Amino acid sequence: MVGDVAARDILRRWDSFDAPPAVRAWDESRVTDSDEEVVIKQNWTEIRRFMWNYVGIVRTNKRLERAAHRIQMLNDEVNDYYGHFRVTTDLIELRNLLQSAELIVRSARARHESRGLHYTLDYPQTDDVALDTVIVP
Repeated sequence: MVGDVAARDILRRWDSFDAPPAVRAWDESRVTDSDEEVVIKQNWTEIRRFMWNYVGIVRTNKRLERAAHRIQMLNDEVNDYYGHFRVTTDLIELRNLLQSAELIVRSARARHESRGLHYTLDYPQTDDVALDTVIVP
């Protein structure tokens, strides 16, 4: 329902929006094919493991903090990698995985209760009223 209302509002005001800036042509002169594809696979594996171990069904503030720290470190590594090698589907998917992981961790850190499937040892109680957690990337 909310998405439908937002879409109708956008369509109603469509002609008043400024045109987006032009996208610059991609310059491949400063990148090469990667000989380090194993880095992407390793990062995928690391994300899956720490999300399960630190952000899974039972959570603590300390584990969520560790996950946030790992996500930041991986983002730095991936951004460096992204700037030096030709973009691939696997690299784009890795960036998407990291962004999803970051949103999940931010959402979990913002919720100070246990609700549904997720139990937080630091906040074992369930609030009387369920509130939506809205996180913007």
